[in-house]
Amino acid sequence: MYHFTISTQTLNEISGVPTVSQNGQGGLLDIAIHPNFNTNNYVYITYAVAAIGGQTTALGRGVLVNNQLQNFTELFRASPIRNSGVHFGSRIVFDNNNLLYMSVGDRGAQEEAQNKNNHLGKVLRFNDDGTIPITNPLVGIANTKPEIFCWGNRNIQGMAMNPATGEIYAHEHGPRGGDELNLIQANTNYGWPEVTYGINYDGSPITPDTSLPGMELPLTYWVPSIAPSGMTFIKNNQQNNEVDILIGALAGTHIHWLKMKDNKRVSSTRSMNGYARFRDIKQAPDGKIYAMTESPNRFVLLRSNISIFNAIPDVNYQPIKNAVLYPNPCFGESTLSFYVSSNQFVSVKIYSSNGVFIKEISAQNLTEGKNSIFIESDKFAQGVYQIEILTGGSKSFLKFLKL
Repeated sequence: MYHFTISTQTLNEISGVPTVSQNGQGGLLDIAIHPNFNTNNYVYITYAVAAIGGQTTALGRGVLVNNQLQNFTELFRASPIRNSGVHFGSRIVFDNNNLLYMSVGDRGAQEEAQNKNNHLGKVLRFNDDGTIPITNPLVGIANTKPEIFCWGNRNIQGMAMNPATGEIYAHEHGPRGGDELNLIQANTNYGWPEVTYGINYDGSPITPDTSLPGMELPLTYWVPSIAPSGMTFIKNNQQNNEVDILIGALAGTHIHWLKMKDNKRVSSTRSMNGYARFRDIKQAPDGKIYAMTESPNRFVLLRSNISIFNAIPDVNYQPIKNAVLYPNPCFGESTLSFYVSSNQFVSVKIYSSNGVFIKEISAQNLTEGKNSIFIESDKFAQGVYQIEILTGGSKSFLKFLKL
């Protein structure tokens, strides 16, 4: 751990850091200072820790004195222990009440994200001393973990509080496609792995469903994956119902600027394409924006008094809320039904699971209200397909499985 002073360009190593298990994606994961750091000097970290049977994600706290982390205490470690080097997925955020939110990845055991009797694939909430708030949604409920705030998350790599509203947002890596941005709410199921816009890395389906009753839809998602990492809310005199979010992209090797209104995606732009894998991004109190990169490993100033954003438009994807394909999974002919808000031209195309265009099945002017299009799915090979619906310049996707 290091403390870098920007004004003097000095770098000092911090001693007193606990022993960290470096295994695959495991290591020192996140760092946060207490909201009252000026008076208590508390520094919090999440990190991978070795235990009998493998590793897990832990939360700890120490007091920063000069360049030493003193009286470091482990406050929590997630269970169960797994001998796996993937999806430690941990970020730390404090809310306006000094409650601490900590994410834990599914550790490669995707089904455990739906099991409320463990900590994997969850967002947890603590008091600042590591105890459990009595207002946590599962406190007192049998066969659950009281630390859980919400569940059904795959591998959260970015989490931040909207400074205007106090709401917590998080984004998580999908498998092959299906990265998500979610508004983190109490007692909420975000669906993984029962619903997803992604597929397995070998191209096989995970599930035919992108939505199910009782599971929260993402605010937006990315297909193909950009591998989002780190996020920061940009303060720029927006209205309370509008936000600008900057997100680093690892696989996408760019900075993603996402504009949202009423928690709906308005647009996004990409900057510094191909520069590096962007690991984290923050706006400093003076408005300057900094990023950490890997390959190459750099700490960079992204904006001073003159904007360096030379953005190119990104596709505006929105979750399908009113489109239904029946039957799905399908054997022969299926019917796609959806609503349009006004008389307009609509294009419907089919893509393979890895994004290869198959055919356009409809391109016509449709009337306001419910519309239906027949899909001869018996002419498709077995596998997972994406239906793209283009209406009014906005693209949406619906997934279906041909058996």
